[in-house]
Amino acid sequence: MVITKSSIAVVLGVVLFAVASAYADDNPEDVKRRVGSGNPADGKAKAAQCKICHGEDGNTVEPVIPKLAGQYADYIQRQIFNFQEGTLRDPNMTQIAMTLTNRRDLADIAAYFASQNQMKGTPTKNEGGEKLYLEKGCLNCHGEIGKGKPSYNAIFPIIGGQNKGYLIKQIKDFKSGARTTDISGIMGLVANQMTYEDIVAVAEYLSGL
Repeated sequence: MVITKSSIAVVLGVVLFAVASAYADDNPEDVKRRVGSGNPADGKAKAAQCKICHGEDGNTVEPVIPKLAGQYADYIQRQIFNFQEGTLRDPNMTQIAMTLTNRRDLADIAAYFASQNQMKGTPTKNEGGEKLYLEKGCLNCHGEIGKGKPSYNAIFPIIGGQNKGYLIKQIKDFKSGARTTDISGIMGLVANQMTYEDIVAVAEYLSGL
């Protein structure tokens, strides 16, 4: 999928004026949209190396490794491209990303994880984190409960149910400028308005969804 500046502007315009309660689900139509052009059945075998860290169905229990279950396939692919280009860095992931040179294989692997039921956490009551999530406008991009929106919004990941440790690190990296891969430019602005306590509270809220 080719993403241009004009397409970003269109997407953001749609997102900001979308009904806040709209979010993606695990119904067949939403699953089909987030899977994209890849073949999940073929991707299951091709994803063997990925499952070592991310889990058989994309639900890793390692706190600083992201869950991939039910994530948008387009988003997963874009993250791999970022590792290949060096705009994202991780000793293990960079090395693995460099081996994924076949675009069909990558599309199939991403489709496999995207076809799984969306990631879920252990429900916890966190009114402070929920309030911050709403006040900072996070739902405008990530959906009302962090479960994403329809496929036109795949430039923003599903984060409801994501691992707390991973969320904290990513928001801190956006705040410090260590991570610059948000093509909308929104995450850096939002993160800069958050204290460390805010970041932890929002991460705890999201990880329990």
